[in-house]
Amino acid sequence: MDAQSGSGGRRGRPYRPPRPTPARAGWSEQQHRVGWLLRVNRLYSGDERWQRESEFAADFHGGCWPERTSVYRISRWETAAVRVPYLAVRRYEELLQLPAHRLVVLIDTVYRYSAAVSGAAPLLQRQPFRDVPESVDRMEELVEAVQSDDVVTGVQWDELTALLGGAGQVILPRSTWAHLAERLLAEMIVADGVAWAQRYEALNRLLAHPLGQQPAVAACASLAADRTNQVFVETVSALDSSPHPDAAAHVMAQLVHPTNDRSQYGALLACVRKLRYGHFTESQVRRLVPIVNNFAADPVHYEDTRRLATELLRRIPADLPTDARLRLRHAAYPARGPYHPPLGTDSQWALAERIANTSVAGMAREAPRFPDTLLPTLVREMLFSPVFDVRLYAAILLFGTPYRSPLATALAVELQSQVGTGGTNLARTLLEALRILGSGEQRPLVERLTIAAGLPSVVTLAAASTIGHIGGSSPDRYWTTAIEHHLRVWRSTGSRTSASALDGLIYGLGITRNIPLLRLVHAHPGIPSPARVAAGWWLNLPRWVYEGANR
Repeated sequence: MDAQSGSGGRRGRPYRPPRPTPARAGWSEQQHRVGWLLRVNRLYSGDERWQRESEFAADFHGGCWPERTSVYRISRWETAAVRVPYLAVRRYEELLQLPAHRLVVLIDTVYRYSAAVSGAAPLLQRQPFRDVPESVDRMEELVEAVQSDDVVTGVQWDELTALLGGAGQVILPRSTWAHLAERLLAEMIVADGVAWAQRYEALNRLLAHPLGQQPAVAACASLAADRTNQVFVETVSALDSSPHPDAAAHVMAQLVHPTNDRSQYGALLACVRKLRYGHFTESQVRRLVPIVNNFAADPVHYEDTRRLATELLRRIPADLPTDARLRLRHAAYPARGPYHPPLGTDSQWALAERIANTSVAGMAREAPRFPDTLLPTLVREMLFSPVFDVRLYAAILLFGTPYRSPLATALAVELQSQVGTGGTNLARTLLEALRILGSGEQRPLVERLTIAAGLPSVVTLAAASTIGHIGGSSPDRYWTTAIEHHLRVWRSTGSRTSASALDGLIYGLGITRNIPLLRLVHAHPGIPSPARVAAGWWLNLPRWVYEGANR
């Protein structure tokens, strides 16, 4: 075929889809997503020349990348034929003028969640640790910074935990391991966006480290048991990374005797990877069946808990006794209860493809010869997977692409339609996605949904939990109006929805660091006690947590 044939007669090599992932040690089954991430950022970058691999390869030499690079190497990275190295990812960031380490943390996230085993070293391999003065000095310097009140950035946490994970048996006092874990966890639960992702990845490395895992597990368990804590789901679900028996024991304890509904949901979420990794003993798996069975069958539980429990039951090992398998089958396919179409139904695919196509049409320019078949798959996962982590990581991956803005616009249009037609469950997951992808353009819509009358409680609460994370900012007038609205409804009706919405709004004030309004809420004589406690918790955080958590 003529080299000029195809869309617009543009010269260049035809698109080649990602290759099947090789099954070899240390290779992520999601490698093709990493290649896709690099490709879409290049194709839709600010320099149109770089739509041609040859032009991009010619410019690749420089910055942190010390050698010449061929068009074939670029192609092999982007089609997952070979694994892209760390410095090459950093060079993509430099050339494409992306925030430093944005692609790095996204790739770390993809690799970690899909890894065959949990590990302390990042799978996007950094420079190997060498027992030389420079490496040792740098690690000691970072440990000293963490032990002081100095601000520690997300990049520094990434560097420190990568060094610890690659250095073998690092001799640190137990108290030092404990302090590292406690500070990292404290910063993670109040961070947002890329800063949160960097700290979450760093915590996962500590939780898998042979020497650091026990103090890290203890830090998570202690915070999860603290009823004044305001962030429970990720505190407990992070225990899925640790093979230590204490981690499995704490997850089981939060399932049976939870601190609250959120810690219990976090424990249920942790079971997804702990089952995959075989972290539970046989007796724990047997105990898990009736517990999860109850979550799946009992309509009292929050709808997302039931969906997740049903999915978990399908994943529990098949070598259980017959009676347990029968209970599992009954729970996974209940005779009664709301119908949830399985992931991948025609209606879900149609919606995902419509949103994906609308997003591609909204891009500033076309990407010739690139039929993006992965985009609708990620949209489908983000909206319909029964596992929260799968939805979250699909949204995070999309956040790191130029699709983010038009995708957020399409999601907001669909959200308004679903709210208008009573699509409660889909409206909730659309809000969940906008929590990651949304910008200031979608913020007014979410603001309205936090105080709109007549909405299902699920939508109101989802909007209240989204407002702290979505892009842009809200004036104090909005916050005081929303808080007074739900306070008035709670006083007159005792509404549990309004009481929970107040918690979500105060969480939003905390995440956005609105200290003056938090003080007003804390001093408000008519505020519910849990809301006052929540405001006090945010106000009592150490200075270095607030100052460093989003850097």
